[in-house]
Amino acid sequence: MRAWMMALTLGLTAASSTGCTVVNKVRLPSVPGGNEVFVTAGDIQEPHEVLGVVQVSRSGPLLFGNIDVVGTDLEAGFKEVLLPEVKKMNGDGVVRVRYNMTQYTPFARIAGAILFMFPLPSTVTITGQVVKLKH
Repeated sequence: MRAWMMALTLGLTAASSTGCTVVNKVRLPSVPGGNEVFVTAGDIQEPHEVLGVVQVSRSGPLLFGNIDVVGTDLEAGFKEVLLPEVKKMNGDGVVRVRYNMTQYTPFARIAGAILFMFPLPSTVTITGQVVKLKH
């Protein structure tokens, strides 16, 4: 019976420590010309002026390995940090957007939940070129 429990424990540990693919989605306007700030990873064909480069970051703890109290995910990074900065620069959109976000394996998240006294650090960083369309 003891060998069975050991095998189960090792199997669960191996399964929880394997990597997985995470897909993060944020819905934002991606076509220039609307009333909202657009965001695209590429370039645009419309005549425009580059107002400057923007880089924004948001950092905070992940409590219990999963609870994001500050909002360091892509949704918050784009909507709560990037878009207000673009509006401050009087831009119509952001092109050539790149982002980096802290991601943890399921094993690290479980360890964070067990060792709740030590929150996991999390950061989202987004960069791009702010543009103003020429009308």
